[in-house]
Amino acid sequence: MTDNELPVTDGENTEEREKNLPAAEPATEAETDKKTVVYGEKVLTVKQRRIRTALRWLLINLGALMMAASVYFFQAPNEFTLGGVGGLSIMLSKGITPLVPWLTQAVIMGIINVVLLIIGFILLGRKSMLRTIVTTIAYTFEIWLFEFLDLIGLISGGTTLTNQPFLELVYAILLFGVGGALIFNCGSSSGGTDIIALILKKFTKINVGFALMIVDLIILCCSFFVFKDVQTGLYSFMGLFAKSFLLDSVIESIGKTKYITIITSNPAEIADYILNVINHSYTVYDAEGGYTGERKKVLVTVCKRGEALKLKTKVKTVDPSAFVIITDANEILGKGFGGTF
Repeated sequence: MTDNELPVTDGENTEEREKNLPAAEPATEAETDKKTVVYGEKVLTVKQRRIRTALRWLLINLGALMMAASVYFFQAPNEFTLGGVGGLSIMLSKGITPLVPWLTQAVIMGIINVVLLIIGFILLGRKSMLRTIVTTIAYTFEIWLFEFLDLIGLISGGTTLTNQPFLELVYAILLFGVGGALIFNCGSSSGGTDIIALILKKFTKINVGFALMIVDLIILCCSFFVFKDVQTGLYSFMGLFAKSFLLDSVIESIGKTKYITIITSNPAEIADYILNVINHSYTVYDAEGGYTGERKKVLVTVCKRGEALKLKTKVKTVDPSAFVIITDANEILGKGFGGTF
């Protein structure tokens, strides 16, 4: 079953039917948005593609803003180091900024990211880096923006907000983890140590998650020597592991889908709803009740959680006696699924 699979209602081959169709006339401008295009292995109209692209970039920028807020308002004032270029820039700014004022945390982060992006371009290739470049620029720019707003007095940064380190660590983890998950789910990354992890994977075959953990742990261990504060270091260790688990959990939750099996004696209207309302396809096969011997149809489909709720409601409206089984689908590979947002 695939997302753009055509249902077979008779024995005629789909390709043969398409060959017998008359040639389509050129579309007018009013019809342009109704054209279908292949996008991320899923057939979408041009309008749907534009909406999806706009939403993706909105989520990427929201994720970058959340990560920047975590670094500037919670990590830096408390000297928490949750790994990544953000944590490295916090450490470096501790010693460099007092000597060279213009080398602020945002500037240091920008320099490190530029170097890593150049290395990534050389070793990983252009295709895998373009979206990461935009995300990295947004992430670094937003930290610089916070610094500028602080400089002109519109916000207050550089000091703790609550004087409660544990509470601020929680918010640092939440903002950083959820923001990173939004970015990863959109097929991008914040650059920095992610690039190092991808390079290690390419040349050593180490798993990306494990490689990223190694790099972040090295940065975290260095923070003990820079800040010379055991309590802050222990907070950072706890934050790093909590961030990793939160990141994985949010990514899995965002992409979670439902596997739905519908046993019904009225399949036509349900099948039409699956195809034309929630825009998925389905697999259908014959079944026979073990007790009653009654002949029924079984429809199987996969969709997002919100779509599953709509489909369940529709099935109960169309066929109250239908038997519906809904389970979580942990991983799906195929057209329309298995890709990024």
